[in-house]
Amino acid sequence: MTTWLACSIQTKEDQILTEERSTEIARSTIPVNVRERIWGRAAARCVLCSEWLIDSTQFWHSVPVGEIAHNVGATSGPDSPRGESTLTADERAQEPNLFLLCHSCHKKIDSKQHRDSYTVEFLAYKKKEHEERVRQVTDFATLRPATVLRLVASVRGTYSPVSGAQISEALRHEGLTGMGEDTRNGYFEIPLPDPESAVWSWARAEELINKTVARVFEAIGAEDTSVLSVFAIAPVPVLIYLGSRLDDKTETVLHRRRREDAVDTWAWPPAGAMATHPAFVVEEMPMPGVASVADAVEGVVVLVSVSARVNPERIPNALAGMPVWELRPETPAPGPDLIGSRAALSAFAESWRGALSLLEATYPNASKVHLIAAVPNTAAVAMGRHHMRVAQPDLVLYQRNSDGSYEPVMEVR
Repeated sequence: MTTWLACSIQTKEDQILTEERSTEIARSTIPVNVRERIWGRAAARCVLCSEWLIDSTQFWHSVPVGEIAHNVGATSGPDSPRGESTLTADERAQEPNLFLLCHSCHKKIDSKQHRDSYTVEFLAYKKKEHEERVRQVTDFATLRPATVLRLVASVRGTYSPVSGAQISEALRHEGLTGMGEDTRNGYFEIPLPDPESAVWSWARAEELINKTVARVFEAIGAEDTSVLSVFAIAPVPVLIYLGSRLDDKTETVLHRRRREDAVDTWAWPPAGAMATHPAFVVEEMPMPGVASVADAVEGVVVLVSVSARVNPERIPNALAGMPVWELRPETPAPGPDLIGSRAALSAFAESWRGALSLLEATYPNASKVHLIAAVPNTAAVAMGRHHMRVAQPDLVLYQRNSDGSYEPVMEVR
């Protein structure tokens, strides 16, 4: 009896000493209310890849397929990813240390192969960034619904469509939110993958633009939305023609594309980020053999040099004898990033309207403006929008060939 008691006491003491010496953190259960907040803050999307984490295909029921991941590991064992920390077990199971992931991302960040790349600091930043974006894009008191029009054509042999994530980010910067592809009035697309070298591609572009824009205005007429957001990348004549089909009475946001790969590549910088913008001038260029009597002029050549200088020596021979005018920045020299803000685009549009009015007053009998333009996508669409059809001369749009020559490919009547 005494021997048994002594052994029992010794075993108990060893157990206490063992527990005191052990510093390993054991996994703590995540409370239900914490799980709910994690799902809500992430809007049921993976913090890293934004995958939708509610599967609605399981017998007409929505089944959550996301996984709540630990930043600092749930335990402190040697196999626990990012487990070394002073956080207690309860702290590791609370909101600041948890975030929502899809199965693939969860597996990747915890794998021995990749865990060193996914540090505590990096994952904390991604969680904060994602949850902040969710708060902003779900602030429906300030985000207005917009109809999205996306036009993508082949440019110099490259067809690069704008992604859905880039559209969402650009809309967010403008205080807008898309209505979704499943909404009848929310999303329209004009795909034009045909090469510019195919002569019929221009007529095809005109046909699709006419048809789609008619549907866009039917949607706007239904008053589900009052804002049109345009994402367009195409040869300049196509963009000008697109703009000519869009009126200047509907609130329209033209999104520019920066020459870099990023989720916000189609977003304008915040208002005031670019304090100055270029001033534009329009003036007649001295050309030999031009008609001296303004009333006798039936056609005018207009060169618009914004993203690059249009070489007047490349003007087609068929236009010889016509007056030649140029719209260009006063300073600095033309360049691809010249229109880098909404203010710069507005300044260009105002100058273009002024140029059209000046030509109309100077050459009252001119019926056509032969337009050769080197401009960014937003400026091209703006040129079409601010041309007054019927009241102003028709626009004959020229495309630059690979050899540097120009040929007429479309008309705006």
